[in-house]
Amino acid sequence: MMHRLLPLLLFFGTVHAEETIHREVIVYGGTPAGITAAIAAARQGHDVALVEMNAHVGGMVSGGLVATDMGDRATVGGLADDFFKRIVKYYSDKYGADSEELKAARNGATFEPHVAELIFEQMLAGQPRIKVWKKHRYKNTQIDADRSKAGTRVTALIVDDLASHTTRTFTGDVFIDASYEGDLMAGAKVPHRVGREGRSEYGEQLAGVSMGPKEQIGMGDHRTQSYNYRVSITSNTANRVLFPKPEHYDPTPFIPTDGKRIKEGKATGFGSFFTTIDKAHPGAKYDANWGDFAGNSEGYTEGSWETRERIAARIRDGFMSRLYYFQNDPELPEAFRNEARTWGLPKDEFTDNGHWPFQLYVREGRRMLGAYVLRENDLTQDRWKPDGIATGSYGIDCHVVQYLRENGKLVPEHTRHVAVNNYDIPYRSLVPPDVENLLVPVCASATHVAYCSLRMEPVYMMLGQAAGTAAGISLADKNAVQKVDTKKLRSLLTEQGAVLDAGYQPQLKLTWTPARPKPGDKVIFKAIPSGHNKDALKQIQWDFTGNGAVGAEGERVVHVFEIEKTHHVSLLVTDATGRRRLLTAEVPVGIAEPLDITLDDFEGELAGRWNGTFPDYIAGLPRRYSDVFHGPGIHRDQVVRGKVAPARAHFQPTLPREGRYQVCLGFRPSKFQATNTPVIVKHADGTAKLTVNQREQTTPFIWVPLGEFHFKAGDSGFLELRNADTDGRIAVDGVRWIWLGETPSIKRP
Repeated sequence: MMHRLLPLLLFFGTVHAEETIHREVIVYGGTPAGITAAIAAARQGHDVALVEMNAHVGGMVSGGLVATDMGDRATVGGLADDFFKRIVKYYSDKYGADSEELKAARNGATFEPHVAELIFEQMLAGQPRIKVWKKHRYKNTQIDADRSKAGTRVTALIVDDLASHTTRTFTGDVFIDASYEGDLMAGAKVPHRVGREGRSEYGEQLAGVSMGPKEQIGMGDHRTQSYNYRVSITSNTANRVLFPKPEHYDPTPFIPTDGKRIKEGKATGFGSFFTTIDKAHPGAKYDANWGDFAGNSEGYTEGSWETRERIAARIRDGFMSRLYYFQNDPELPEAFRNEARTWGLPKDEFTDNGHWPFQLYVREGRRMLGAYVLRENDLTQDRWKPDGIATGSYGIDCHVVQYLRENGKLVPEHTRHVAVNNYDIPYRSLVPPDVENLLVPVCASATHVAYCSLRMEPVYMMLGQAAGTAAGISLADKNAVQKVDTKKLRSLLTEQGAVLDAGYQPQLKLTWTPARPKPGDKVIFKAIPSGHNKDALKQIQWDFTGNGAVGAEGERVVHVFEIEKTHHVSLLVTDATGRRRLLTAEVPVGIAEPLDITLDDFEGELAGRWNGTFPDYIAGLPRRYSDVFHGPGIHRDQVVRGKVAPARAHFQPTLPREGRYQVCLGFRPSKFQATNTPVIVKHADGTAKLTVNQREQTTPFIWVPLGEFHFKAGDSGFLELRNADTDGRIAVDGVRWIWLGETPSIKRP
């Protein structure tokens, strides 16, 4: 055991003099975001120090993430676009314009790790004002302690030089924390959080715990999604090294799962455990995205470097154990083991690290509480931002967070997956509240839900470029980063090829007078256009009942409410290009009791196989135009192995008062959906069995009325739909019960 401690003792037992280095811009983290930030700042004539803890630059992109998730490729611009184009050129130059290798690169989205690192190094080498300092690990942040000033300033980044065992100090004018962990930010005392918010904190439907007891659902916690290594493996036997046996080999977790599957013949070969094996990859190298062991990220972000290494080692051992198990366990069929041995780690990757990736996949570390917190609604509804500096488009993607026991079985719990449309990421999400010379492009200001989409490496690259460009403006104007002229920033980014406007919804403000009308009052509603496309509006439609019926059209309309309650009013606007936006408001009339009840699809009991998705199939419009739904998205039944799997959705409201309610089903029609969707409505007088046509549009809004029924107060009624014996897919975006009044036999107390 002593030999393992010796290097650590030598490190702390050796004393060296500090070295101080000054550069105008200090970037901590040689991640893709750090690289683009450094390049952007250097292009504006500033000297930059890029400080990286590993022996290699590129973070996850050169550290094993060979199949890059980027959502809508059209939103990837600037230096990120340049990187992917260089990938294409590399394979075209090396193998030819008609080569299989170039086709396998998929327009630059798939590549070999060493190729990604080579290109990053070339991009950095083209900027003589950048000096890269590798194997320098964060130790401390120095800040200006003069409280008489309006804001705090970072004065120095202190790091440990892991090669020479020297402590080195970097002083600068602007600092950029581009690390996955957010250490520099945290050291500057910037407010941040680790874990999931509760639903009530930002009004996010997807926030908090998603399964388990009712009392637990929607609550926040300290947990983040699991970490792993994106291990490159190859089927090229001439370029492979057999999987090594880890120091702490443990096959126990894989025997009842993988082992059983292999022995039963359900896994015919090693490739059966991959999702990308059916697609060619450059160099016959594949991305083994395994190791989602729930809870393995806990304690990492806020831990010491010793704690982090211990957690990373545990994750490595688990991943290596699985690989070694496949090739060597004597209990597995010999034929399977022999086939598994045709795979291995590529000889030409990570040659200084045992062919193992140098970068742990930290999917989510600290998240800054900045000048603006990006949240679920910014991804699904209010997607345009006047200070937008990059465009996100990837879905809300969360790996397992924890395991919960359900019906006697352990099941994975995580934030539910939902596809999203293109959305703006505002500059304010990179800016701390009061540290005047710090920008944070990776551990940006976002909720857990929003970060599950934002966390893709192409987005990090674009945010890094924005941070580096903003640093240049801050230096030139001698202003705090909070005062950077965002119009100038957007203009410069556009000149650099950034994509800042990618098909956003029309912008309007909905107003009404009087603010609290009484029954019988004339209420004047106005839709006031604003934003970047205010002159391109084509149609404005109003729904005053909440059931999807068009009650008026135009920018200024008048309506009279007869019932005392809180009314749900919707406004559907379409611009000249076909983009649509749905605005909703609650209008209090009279005593304004909240008598209408709406359950979103994410609040229903969904059994069977469902996909939570964005309605990108509406009316055949391109994805970025289809912008009409309730809450964060909708659910459709799922196709499994070419067949629609059984699915059931059950919605049980707690109604505030006995009386007549109009029941409405939320969905958008599609040519793929059923004309005979069976719906059951349980009400006070019995059960109604209905058939709904989900293929043809009956209202332009989300809601389609199914009928009026008598319900008792409480939770005795429900609505349920199934996909049994349907002639197409079924979809659900929620259910609404609209109070119409008391039944004739009921007297109000």
